[in-house]
Amino acid sequence: MKRMKLLATLLCAAILIGCAPKNITIEWDNSTCHFVTPGVYARITKVDNRHALVYNAGAPALIRFSDDKCESWSEPSVVARAEGYSFTNCELLQLQSGRLLYMWNARPHSGTELPFKIMYALSDDSGKSWSEAKDLYVAYPRFQDGCWEPVALQLPDGEVQVYFANEAPYTNSSEQEISMMRSTDNGESWSKAEKISFRAGSRDGMAVPIYLPHSNEIAVSIEDNGIRGRFKPVIVRTADNWRDGFVAAEDIRREEALTPDCAVHDTIYAGAPYLIRLGKNHTLLSIQSTEERKGHNERFANMQVYVGDKNARNFCNRSTPMPELKENASALWNSLHQIDDETVIAVMSVGGQERGKGGIWTVKGKIAEKK
Repeated sequence: MKRMKLLATLLCAAILIGCAPKNITIEWDNSTCHFVTPGVYARITKVDNRHALVYNAGAPALIRFSDDKCESWSEPSVVARAEGYSFTNCELLQLQSGRLLYMWNARPHSGTELPFKIMYALSDDSGKSWSEAKDLYVAYPRFQDGCWEPVALQLPDGEVQVYFANEAPYTNSSEQEISMMRSTDNGESWSKAEKISFRAGSRDGMAVPIYLPHSNEIAVSIEDNGIRGRFKPVIVRTADNWRDGFVAAEDIRREEALTPDCAVHDTIYAGAPYLIRLGKNHTLLSIQSTEERKGHNERFANMQVYVGDKNARNFCNRSTPMPELKENASALWNSLHQIDDETVIAVMSVGGQERGKGGIWTVKGKIAEKK
């Protein structure tokens, strides 16, 4: 009880000064670290009173459910599949109406002339059945002119937004922007794509948006390879739902995510950020990083997690969900989810750790006082 009171006092003090609590971190419980299923790019989302796991293992988009706070999972159900495509980058959002919006990146098989696409399906019965898969955005057949990594957000007024990385506007270069599309009818129809962030000559990618209710801002974590060499985590933001235009390279709305004392060296790769709100007063940011990894090679990157303030700033206090990751293993394409008031879960695509168990792993952590 005394420990909980002390923790509450520390959290309140951090809120008052408006910065990330210097002595708060995530304490990961190694006993909860385990292999879940073959697959990649997994995300966990609350659906009604249970949790859903969305991912792909091969071509189709899949979903599983848990009724025991992510301790065990149902058998997978196929949400969608299509001839000539593999579906990946799966994401799920439950709308205010209760409807489920499941979206993914449709990647054409090699040797075809099919285009890269962002697609989606809807469910109005908590995932028991799904609508026919529909195109949200269609790019080009060439890999270097594709579209990637959709993530959805719903605002308090009901508007639904889908953010994704987009190479299609830059067929004569290797540049990439973050695009966004809007729906005001729960996913029945969508606006044209809008440019949200772009650094000329570089590649903004892997956007994850959150809504900050106390400031009415939208904060979006992205990876940015136009600062300090290799990809680093950056937050771009808007206070008026992007009416202020896209975030360019020198825009004050583009900020490095990590505090100076927690920032990684220029030579470190720190990409694929994932951002969530943690309760009312904190945020969490994960990256896949080559810090302290073999040869700083991206193939052996590991998941790292940082605590931020309620404004999605001042990320510090690094923790590692899987500290015993082997030298030649990797934990990539990671995500985070808050299970309850005290518990978060890290979701990783792990390879090379244990024979026969390449795929999706999870580990739970608690908010804790930094020792």
